[in-house]
Amino acid sequence: AVVSTQSTGYCWFGVLLSGIQVIILERDALESAPWSNPDFYLVLIGFAICLVGILSLMPLIMIEYSATVANLNLLVADVYSAIFGYTIFHVKFNPLYIISMVIILSGILIYIYQSHIDERRRITPEDIEQSSSLVVENQAAEGVAKAVD
Repeated sequence: AVVSTQSTGYCWFGVLLSGIQVIILERDALESAPWSNPDFYLVLIGFAICLVGILSLMPLIMIEYSATVANLNLLVADVYSAIFGYTIFHVKFNPLYIISMVIILSGILIYIYQSHIDERRRITPEDIEQSSSLVVENQAAEGVAKAVD
């Protein structure tokens, strides 16, 4: 319950901060916006829903996983926008953009592979307890063997 309350607070703080930034930095664009067009309001509502979604989920992702995972997921959004831009809008991309996408996807795959390796190598307190009990058993068995000799 604490996590969801904190993320809700972060979310609305982020929405407020983003609104202030838009008013200050995009004043000219707001004055020339087509306020009489109903589709314009749908675009604003869609943007607001996406903003609230990402600002409310990001703290949960940071707490549950890590900042690295959050940043890699944001980079994946660029890959999706490139795919949609190419297929829907027929945008021609600079070859460097495609190379950067390959590098981003390679980084994500390396990170995922490395995290799986680290999980397999992770030593838990139960592992330490089990290995120390095996050492005690081996020492006891050696002591019994020496006493028999």
